Parts: sequence; C-alpha cells; structure tokens
Amino acid sequence: MTGSFPRALWLRLGLLASLVLLVGHALFYRFLCDDAFISFRYAHNLAAGHGLVFNPGFARVEGYTNFLWVVVLAAFDFCGAKPEHVAPVLSILLTVALWGLVARAAWRWIPDGPWRFAILLPTAWLAVTRSVAVWSTSGLETRLFEVLVVAGVFRLIDDVAARGDGERRMLPIASIYLALAALTRPDGMLIGGAAMATAAAILALRRRLRFGDLAAHALVFGGIVGAHLLFRHAYYGEWVPNTYYAKVGGRAWWEMGSAYLACFAIEYAVWLWIPFLFAGVRGFLADRRAEAPLLLAAAVVPHVLYVASIGGDHFEFRPVDLYFPFLFVLMGRGAAALCDGLLPRVGVALYAAVVAVGLIAIPWQSHRQFTREYAVGFPGLGAAQERVSFLDPANDPLYRWPIVRRLAFAHRDLLRGMTSRLVGVRQEEHALFLATVVPEGRRLRALVAEGVLPQDAHLAINAVGAIPYYSDLRVLDRLGLTDAAVAKSAPGELRVMAHDRHATFEYATASGVDLWTDHPVNLLMRLDDDNLIWRLDAARASGAPVYFADLGNGEYLVARLPQGIEKTAPRFPKLAFHAAANDAFYLSLLDAAIEARRLKVAANPKAREATVSLGSALSARGRDDEALPIFRALADENDPEGWYNLGTILARRGAYGDAADAFRRALAVDPSMGPARHNLGVALVRAGKLDEAIVVLRESVAAEPSSEGAIYTLGVALLTAGDRQGAATCVGQLEALGTAQGAALAKRLAGSPGTP
Repeated sequence: MTGSFPRALWLRLGLLASLVLLVGHALFYRFLCDDAFISFRYAHNLAAGHGLVFNPGFARVEGYTNFLWVVVLAAFDFCGAKPEHVAPVLSILLTVALWGLVARAAWRWIPDGPWRFAILLPTAWLAVTRSVAVWSTSGLETRLFEVLVVAGVFRLIDDVAARGDGERRMLPIASIYLALAALTRPDGMLIGGAAMATAAAILALRRRLRFGDLAAHALVFGGIVGAHLLFRHAYYGEWVPNTYYAKVGGRAWWEMGSAYLACFAIEYAVWLWIPFLFAGVRGFLADRRAEAPLLLAAAVVPHVLYVASIGGDHFEFRPVDLYFPFLFVLMGRGAAALCDGLLPRVGVALYAAVVAVGLIAIPWQSHRQFTREYAVGFPGLGAAQERVSFLDPANDPLYRWPIVRRLAFAHRDLLRGMTSRLVGVRQEEHALFLATVVPEGRRLRALVAEGVLPQDAHLAINAVGAIPYYSDLRVLDRLGLTDAAVAKSAPGELRVMAHDRHATFEYATASGVDLWTDHPVNLLMRLDDDNLIWRLDAARASGAPVYFADLGNGEYLVARLPQGIEKTAPRFPKLAFHAAANDAFYLSLLDAAIEARRLKVAANPKAREATVSLGSALSARGRDDEALPIFRALADENDPEGWYNLGTILARRGAYGDAADAFRRALAVDPSMGPARHNLGVALVRAGKLDEAIVVLRESVAAEPSSEGAIYTLGVALLTAGDRQGAATCVGQLEALGTAQGAALAKRLAGSPGTP
C-alpha cells in the first residue's frame, strides 16, 4: 500500500498537469469564427420567439448543421446569456470533459505493468496538439460533437466487454450519446450507425447478442435521430440541411479530400504513431479485448472515407480532430505493451517524446509564421512575400534536414493548394477575418438606430455571420448557406469549398434586396481603405452601376442598387447616392482619399501598405507623375504591387511592351495576382501579340471563372482574332454571371471585331 500510493499520487498529479496544459493551450488559441455567428443568429431568433429561422418573418431555411448546439445556445440566450459569450465557455468546459473521458479510458484500459506511467501519454499528447486546442473554442459545435461521440464509443466498448464477460448490462446509454451526436452534426449518424453495427457483429460472433439489447439500442438511436429528421422535414420541407446543397450537393471531391488528409498526416507526423498504434492493437488482442480496436476503427475509418469524399472541410482539420482522443488512447496502450519485456522504459519514453515533438513542430511554426494581416486563403492566396516564405523548410530547425525536408515541402504544397480553394483555412485567418466584420455589424446597427438605414433594409453579402448577427438586418446570403434557391443553383466552374454557388443580381432584385455590396463582404469602407478606390475605379472601368454615399467622418457606403436609384433613394432619405461614373463626385472623393493617405504616410514613412495606398489613389486620380516614383521604388524592392501598379501606369501611357514586362515581374513574385495576369493579357493585345494574349487571358479566366473583366477581355481578344465561336462562349459565361458586360460583348459580336 505504501509503495503504490506515491505512484498513484504521481499519476494523478501528472494527469492534472496535462489538464492545466490543455486548458492553457486552448486559451492561447481562443477565438470565434464568423461562421459560428450563423448559429448564434438562429439561436437568438429561437430564444426571441421567431423560430429557427435566419431572417425572421421570411422563408424557413436550415442554414446550420448543428441543431443540438443551436438549441443549447438558445436556452442560454433565453436566460439572458448571449451566444457569443456562452459558446467559448461551454467549449472550454467540454474540452475538460473530453480530457476526462480520455484520462478515464487510459486509467482503465492501460494495465498495470512495467510502465504504468503510460497512462499519462494520451492526455499529454492531447494537451500539446494544436488542433485540439484550436477547436476548444471557435463558437462552433465541434467540441460538443466530439465529447458525445467519444463518450458513446467508449461506453459501447465497455458494454461489449461486459457482455462478453457475461454481465447482464447493455443499457442504451451509448446509443443516447451517439444519437445526440447525430443531432449535433449530420456525420454523427454515420459514426453512430457504424459503431453500433460493429458492436452487434462482435457480440453475434461471440454468441452474446441479445435481441432485447439490440432492439433497445436501435429504438433509442433511431427514435432520436428519426424524430429530428421528421422535425426537419415538417419545419423546413427538406430531409437534409440546406448547407448540404450549398457545400456538397451530391458532388464528390476525392482529390481535395485526399490532399486534406495527407496534409493533416504530415502536419501532425502521423507516421510516427504507427509503432504505438500497432502495439496498442496487439496489446488489446493479447488481453482478449478485440472490441476496443474494432470499435475505434468503426468510428474512424468510415468517417475518414466520408471526409475524403466531400473534399475535407473549410476549416483547418476540424472534422478529423475527433480522431485524436481515440488514437491517443490506443497509442498509450501500445506504449505500455512495448515496455512489457520488449523495450526499455527509457526508450519508449524517448519515442513518446518524439511523437510529441512531431505533434508540435509544424503546427507551432504555422502559427508563428502566419501573416499578421488578414489575407483570404493564406497561404494559397494572399500577400506574396509572406506566402513564399511561409513554412519554408530552410527556416525550420527540425524539417530543414534531408528526408523530413521533403515532407515539409509536400506539406507546404498541399496547404497552398487547399487554401487556394478555401479548404483547410487556418485558425489565424478566421480570427483575423472576424476582427474585420464585427465592427461593421455593430456600425450598421448604429446606423439603423440613427435613422440612416431603415430597420427593414435588405442587404446581399457573402459572409453572413457577424454582420447579420450584430446588425440584426435582413440579409440575402449570396453563397446560399442560408438561402435555399441559391444553394440549389448551379455551381461555378472552379470548385471552391462552400463558395462556388452565387446569387444572381436578378434574383436579388426579385427578392427585394436594397443594397448589394460591391465588395464580397463589406458595405462600409473608409477613405484610407484601398478597397474603396479599387471598387469605384473598377466600376468606372467596367461600367458597373455602383453607387457610393458619404456617411461622414471619412466613411462611405458602397453598393449596387438592385431596385434602382429611383426606388432606393426614397427609402434612404438621409443618404445621397452618387454613381461611381459621376466624375465630379468621384474625383472629390479621390482628393479626400489622397489627403487621408498622405497623413498616414507622414505618420509612418516606412509603412508599405500606406505607401501603396497613396500611390494607388494618386494613380486613380490621374496624377501618374506623382505615383510613378512611388511604384518604381517599390518595384526596385521586387514588390509585386509595385510592379503591378507600375505596369498599369506604363500601359496607360502606351508603353505596352514595358507594361507587359512589369506585369510578368509581378506574377513572378506573386503567381496568384489575378489582376496582373488579366492586365498582362490586355497589354499583349495592345502590343499586337494576340496569340500570346489569348493564352494568358485563358489562364486568367481559368484561375478566376467569375471575373467579369477577364472573361470580357478574352471575348474581345477572341473576336479580334476571328474566333467568333470562342467569343460567343464568353458571352454565355458573362450572361450566366448576370453582368451587363455580357450584353456589351454580344453587341460587339453582332457587329464587327474590335480591340479591347
């Protein structure tokens, strides 16, 4: 007794230390993501008595996939606790519960032996894993889902073992957990069904299966899940969530899903787990506990295939985060088995430490090296210089060495490819994005309170999380997550995770939308925001009917008006809308923007972004002589935006050959710079290199299938080259996008060929 007590005490202290580390790790990565606010809005509307709807008083659409999570948050909201405050706290508490499930399983399933301290490994690995820490907050249902699945599968393992030992207990507790998991996420049905079917098969082979137990589990699981399905169909008229149509719609994406899983395996050094996993399976088999590895496999393997089939997930390894608790317990059992006369305890302990290093190395570097400014789809898209250096193995103390360096390069290539299609987007990007939309949502609410915007104003935007939640305005989701018609529309040619279905302008007009944001997300822009000038300048170049209105204090509203200026202006009597094409008002805005940028540059002359902004504003104003030295200096530093803007000015001056060279230099530094590729094509046409221009413009359209300018320019170039059939195809693409340029190109096609 005296000899065992100190060891038991040390084990408990070790477990407690892992819990403290896990909670600290989770708090380090604490964040909310914009998508969570979709669920928050549904929860708030339910608590307020509006029902489970996104826009109260309008069509019911199930734009969430986490029914139980929404209901739980609604209950707290009804009691006065806001979802955005409750969700992170609940997730941290659920993380503690997950730790408890893993610690309990390790304590019970890792037998006493040469190295009892192996029971500390599963929770220690859990504590140092970035993915576990990241999904301990976020505002999403991830941790609730994992706790329910892990509790259900672990209970099922115990039940099968007990039945095998002759005990008469098979209460349907596991099926309750798994059914609640299915109400939390739809893939819970797959896991629950596979796990319970496997448990039944194991018991049948052991001649221990009882019809009463089977019927009880089937009735409980089927009753809970079936009741929710019937509710969904009765309430929404669908058997699946609307998000299924918006994100998947019956299409498989095995190539991207395989890349997602491969990236995960490299990032967390899964190959290092194999000895422990193999030894863990052998250890359970030696103990005649085959049900443990079989049921763990039943929960993981079908789900892996499911994740691969749908292309992974928009979020960084969120669906596969579930596997860590299962596999770490199995690995802990393997570590104990290896100490049983096969390897010295010191050797196993050192290898366990190597596994921990593998869990930490790349994930920590990904955080340390991530851009500090929001850039969509980083590192596949975004700031070129940071993207090129991001996760360069030469800068990594471990992955710079031969053999593992090749893995690091493969991981970086996979991550770039994924994020360029908005798959596996990192936690840091979600946190940075939320910081850009929360202020806008709150500002819109203030504008309603001030009477600048009517309470029933109807917006159309792409990001329908924090902005609709905080503004409390009616919103049309242009990507279709919360709109049934858009979700069931035809996807775009380039598949992008949850971003390849788009509302048409005509649909917005028919739906009564007042303001269609010209920017994908933001309705409001400031004088020192480059998007303000870029958007208005692009509208002037393309002839798009974009309007802006001065809100005062350097703030502007920029949007298209689906109902037309005649109907919109009376609904917004405190706003004076001006067309971007109106030279007087546009130039007045540019002058104000230039002065605002000069002040920023004067305050910090070395600030690159402010310098680029000033140059862009000067160029847009036609003051190229002042802008040219700014961009030449940036180009001398091989800055892609310096080269791009230099090329733009040179093209305006008729130096098309030099302009084409500048655009090529910009693309050499940043191959993802779509406008540079488009403008390169235009410059080549102007320089008389039509064949080369068409190749470049085809590449531009392939990279950005929804780029109106690229499609239009390609169409004109093809028409100039005599390819009327190719130009007609471009007309069809523009008409599918619902743009005015389709009619313009069709008119040119009906007449005679011209030049861009």
